[in-house]
Amino acid sequence: MNEIVQLIEESATRLFEGFSTSKGHKLMESGQFVDKIWSAFQADGWLTTLLPEEEGGSGLGLEGGCVLMRLAGYHAVPLPVVESLLGTFLAAQVGIKNHEELLIPVILPKAIDDASEITLAGVPWARHANSLLLIFPADNGVNTAVISCQDAEITADQNMAGEPRDNVLIEVNKLANTQVLKNISLDQIESWLALGRAAQMAGALQRVLEMTVEFANERTQFGRQIGKFQAVQQQMAVLAEMTSASMCAVDAAIEHLGTEQEWELIASAKITTGESAGYATKTAHAVHAAIGFTQEYPLQLSTRRLWAWRDEYGNEAQWSTKLGRYCFGLQTDNLWSWLTTQTG
Repeated sequence: MNEIVQLIEESATRLFEGFSTSKGHKLMESGQFVDKIWSAFQADGWLTTLLPEEEGGSGLGLEGGCVLMRLAGYHAVPLPVVESLLGTFLAAQVGIKNHEELLIPVILPKAIDDASEITLAGVPWARHANSLLLIFPADNGVNTAVISCQDAEITADQNMAGEPRDNVLIEVNKLANTQVLKNISLDQIESWLALGRAAQMAGALQRVLEMTVEFANERTQFGRQIGKFQAVQQQMAVLAEMTSASMCAVDAAIEHLGTEQEWELIASAKITTGESAGYATKTAHAVHAAIGFTQEYPLQLSTRRLWAWRDEYGNEAQWSTKLGRYCFGLQTDNLWSWLTTQTG
């Protein structure tokens, strides 16, 4: 995995670094899709990161994909990296080859058999997508259906970071034939999406920490660097601690992919990154003072994403509730062994 991480970081960083200085964020927040950046992302083959080589992919799997997602969060890339990678991967599981188009996966809370239309709120990047991959429960397990975004009624909306989070109305009779998604559960897909967002948040937290440390070491007040004041040092130490904890939690979840503990470690990662996001954004803006809130200063690109992402694909309260209920369901004698399994 270390070799894979190094390969991805070297290749993706060269691509993503250019995004930070481009006008991509302003274009995105004005409602436009950054086609130039998307084309570069496709040209480098990142869309098929999760697919095995025999299916035309990079063969890096979800583990490699999460590394890419973390880097995208670090650089605040204005692209649907999590959704596009998982959409392409899930489509391949039902025989749909998608190596170029933007396909967004959407989990429905219930089956669509008796519904005439479906209303979806906050669908990531729907207005710019080619199609939506609907995923929903069925008697035979998990079903999927693809609908072209041209056949859906889409109302534009956005999250706090300015990323598209659109409202979508779909007439069920316009859906393509449903197909069974084998060997993958709805819970797994929900977990993978949450892990992708947690990986992005870990990257954004790392960037926030670096910017805050740099500013504290450069900014002077009362004749000395503000990073020399004990009160600021204490805040920075906690910020570093929570950032490190988030990165470790995400790494642990990645290492447990495919094991019995997969969802539990993913839940822990989303909880940890969500809690860290609250402290990190508060601390970073306190240290930066007024300049941190300005549009020209790049700190807000990361902090606004952290505020938005902590609530997407389950916030820390929702994942804590799910994890807590599971723990309470364990026999008393099994609790310690369960805890040590997670940290062993």
